[in-house]
Amino acid sequence: MKGNMNKQHTHEGLGQRAPQGPSHETLLFWFDSEHADQAAPPDWIEGTGGAAPLRCIALNWREAGRPRTTEGAAAWLAQSIRSFQGEGPYWLVAEARSAELMHALALQLLGQDQELAFLGLLGATPAPVASGISLRSRALPAWSIDPANGLVQRLELLATGAKVLSSTVVREPDGTLECLQALWSDVLDLADSLAPQRAPELDYQPLIKLQAGSPGHAPLFCVPGAGDSVMGLRDWAAALGAQWPVYGLQPRGTDGVLMPHTTVEAAAVAAVRAMEAVTGRGPVHLAGHSFGGWVAFEIALQWQALGREVLSLTLLDSEAPDAAGVLDKEHSHLDICEQLAGSLELALGRPLGIFRHQLAPLSPAQRLATLHAAMTRHGLLPARTRPDVMEGPLQAFGAALRTSYRPTGQWGRPICLVQADDPRRCAERNAQDQQRDAEGWRLWAPQLQHWKGPGNHMSMLKPPHVQHCVDGWLTRQRGVSRSTTPIAFEQKTKDMGVN
Repeated sequence: MKGNMNKQHTHEGLGQRAPQGPSHETLLFWFDSEHADQAAPPDWIEGTGGAAPLRCIALNWREAGRPRTTEGAAAWLAQSIRSFQGEGPYWLVAEARSAELMHALALQLLGQDQELAFLGLLGATPAPVASGISLRSRALPAWSIDPANGLVQRLELLATGAKVLSSTVVREPDGTLECLQALWSDVLDLADSLAPQRAPELDYQPLIKLQAGSPGHAPLFCVPGAGDSVMGLRDWAAALGAQWPVYGLQPRGTDGVLMPHTTVEAAAVAAVRAMEAVTGRGPVHLAGHSFGGWVAFEIALQWQALGREVLSLTLLDSEAPDAAGVLDKEHSHLDICEQLAGSLELALGRPLGIFRHQLAPLSPAQRLATLHAAMTRHGLLPARTRPDVMEGPLQAFGAALRTSYRPTGQWGRPICLVQADDPRRCAERNAQDQQRDAEGWRLWAPQLQHWKGPGNHMSMLKPPHVQHCVDGWLTRQRGVSRSTTPIAFEQKTKDMGVN
């Protein structure tokens, strides 16, 4: 076996593109500890299938700024890895003590609809999964390589630890570099010999039919806000009238099982794929509420790039895109719970009775139970539900808060931004915020028209305010509400029975 110890580490920050790597089918990414310059892994692993290059990314935060959260570190790593290799499948390697970060990085890449071919941990097996954990954690297939014992283990890797599925002593350890490389070769061959497990996230279908409509009408596709369900758009569909075909694009991850999208672009790609199955190359209307406005805007750019027509694009109280880096969008679990409580108060129209200082000392499971108890007390959830019913919405809400978006191009056609006042702010502050968002959107959509709708950020989608919003929308659609030719729809979507 051949190999050498590479003492020259590559310290990659955000926005830095690495030089072109070796031309090999498999590239292993090693993310090293903060003191990685003291001991580097081998830069080549010689295997039976040929040499597999290893790319080292040291966790050096001096330029980027130290992350406050594991999710922030994972987002930074994912961006660094994709700057070198734009698309998966990815083979990832780390020290066993970095198992939690490995799990978060894998989820970050899954959230970008990237395939994961291999997750490897070098060193003693990670701690077993702690008992009594009520919050669900996405299990990921992984491998543990323990050179001290010549041991290879198959794992289910979770945020809270690992479950050992099988253990094999593959060779006697002797502490040499050649032995370590041989172990790597063995585990890569084992992993490569198994049938790949395709992540269910990659086959997610977001489309839900809210209203069938009449032949000849171009459909309206709606994207709900962060952590919300397309069912929150039923009143909008009903207010339009039965002749309009209306589809919702359900954000992934609200079920608490799948990983939410972690980039706007990936969410839009999945949406465009689903829309094509219904409309073919036909024209569409698009609308997005809050964070869904970013997704709707990106869908419009992608739909237009395919040579297809967007008859109208409407943003419902959506903040302007930002140029923040991934470490500028960090939010802790406490931050996310607090902001979700604020959104629920807007929907409720009165205080929920939950404050940050109450949530701060609680565990994640206790915070979830506190939110659930308040929601059932105020009638936002049935009393018979369990606290874990909120895990998915909270997960999707948090993923949206942590996502930054900078469009890749401008929208050169008319676009409408409907804004709503925040009752927690004074009139002057509302006016300033709305003007700032309108100006921010005009950087990407010069023909923006904006007007103030009734209600607040959440109640604008509910009676009685929703009818006023829809009437304003219909007024602006005159002349484009019908396509020039009738459109035949393939009904391949889940029908929610809302007519």
